[in-house]
Amino acid sequence: MTDEPAEDAAPAPPRAEPPARARHRRFVDIVGPLLGMVDEAGDSVPADRQPDRFQSAWDRRRRRTLLAIGAEARRRLSGRIGDGRPSPMWLDRFLESAADAHDPAVQAVYAEMLATEALRPGTVSLAALQRLRAMDAGELARFAKLAQFAIGNFVVRLKESFYEKFGLDGEDLFHFEESGLLRPGGSNVKQFPSQLEDRFQTHLLLADRVLRVSAAEPDRKLVLPCYRLSAAGTDIAEAMALPVVNDYIGQIVELLEKRGYTVAHASIVERGDRNTVARHSRFSEVVSFDRARKGRRR
Repeated sequence: MTDEPAEDAAPAPPRAEPPARARHRRFVDIVGPLLGMVDEAGDSVPADRQPDRFQSAWDRRRRRTLLAIGAEARRRLSGRIGDGRPSPMWLDRFLESAADAHDPAVQAVYAEMLATEALRPGTVSLAALQRLRAMDAGELARFAKLAQFAIGNFVVRLKESFYEKFGLDGEDLFHFEESGLLRPGGSNVKQFPSQLEDRFQTHLLLADRVLRVSAAEPDRKLVLPCYRLSAAGTDIAEAMALPVVNDYIGQIVELLEKRGYTVAHASIVERGDRNTVARHSRFSEVVSFDRARKGRRR
């Protein structure tokens, strides 16, 4: 009888990794490089060297972030000269807050804040730096739904259905109140006295547009229902530099026309500060769709 070669035995299935070991390995993969537990090659680092590696990696990461923010702020300041210098306390708080902003969207807001404070020291509040430090890109995008309507430190309160078209609802407003971006209470008002003596005239400043509101009666006072932003919310909204929503302007014009005001608008070329305009284009009157339609009928 001849011996026949034995068939190759099937390889044994790999043993399943115990759940505790899998969790440990995943933890090391995620935070190991940040905590200095493993080196660039993925090899374990002796315990006595981990603190130094952790501090070095942490410092490098924060330094890279601050350099990126500084470079962006420098680009935004190109050709512009500021008035004075930010205070040492403000700069210390800024560096402490901005160093951990590793998301590009948040870094862009910090860069605009730094550029603004370099041009006009005392503009950006310490509260804004503290609040922004707690925001990630997701919360910043959520706040943008409200910030795009900001006129300085307030948003004109229109019908809820208008804001719902832009994804903004009551739950968002409640969240902004809770997080200190919006002042509590939805029944705030903003009053504007006349800037002239012989007739009523005032100006509303949006991101890159100025609305001139006029009426013949000099003793008028414009009162608008609004959502009031906090100091931190105002600074963050301004630093986001969001484009003007034309539908929002149209709604404001319609609201003011019903109260007997006329509205003209101009593009802002250069700001003096957040409350003044240094240069703007020629003003042209704005009329609502309803008013334009009535004019055509006549």
